[in-house]
Amino acid sequence: MSVVKNPLERTWRGVSPENRVAERRARLLDAALEKFSAQSFTATTVRDVCREAGLTERYFYESFASKDALLGALAWQIIGDFLADAAPSVALAGTDLDATIEGAMRAVVMSLTTDPRRARILFVETVGLSPDAETARRKAIGSLVRVILDAGAQAYGEWARESLEMELIARAVIGAMSELMVSYSRGELPLDQESMVVNLTRILLRARTVAAAIAAERSDHAVDPTTGGAE
Repeated sequence: MSVVKNPLERTWRGVSPENRVAERRARLLDAALEKFSAQSFTATTVRDVCREAGLTERYFYESFASKDALLGALAWQIIGDFLADAAPSVALAGTDLDATIEGAMRAVVMSLTTDPRRARILFVETVGLSPDAETARRKAIGSLVRVILDAGAQAYGEWARESLEMELIARAVIGAMSELMVSYSRGELPLDQESMVVNLTRILLRARTVAAAIAAERSDHAVDPTTGGAE
């Protein structure tokens, strides 16, 4: 007996149903980036996003349960983009922590400031919306903390992943970066992209010195505090 395919699952102009859904989802994310940054998340409706994307609301709910879910997905996409850009530098943490810090900072700053809308979404529009949105934002911060702790483990040893002192440093660094990016995106700092890279790198290098001193106190891992690496 032959199996009859659901006509809704057929390809259209050579594009599979899955790819069509993915393409519509990408259009909605692009539209959200534009509308949420131009007129704020709270002032934007689902209909506004759909109009910008050239899609009906039916297709919105095909991919997102709510406007909040769309914002969350957009924030995670932005984070994923800069983490991917920073990944080659982070991979150097075990052999050259300074290169990791400088390269990662450059990747993050360029990702968030070349298109300033991305910084606004991540550091302004996602803050203080609702308990659920705040939970999602804290989860994102936790993920960034883990990235920093993983780099610390490469540089100093596995103990760094579970070190409260190292987590405090990681969260302090993320807080400093967040405040500087907000100020930059609002035009409150007279800095260009390169100056942002230089100054954020300096902050992280100071934090590295503190981390190296903590590592040096541990008897199971000798560290040169001047370089941040193993002796």
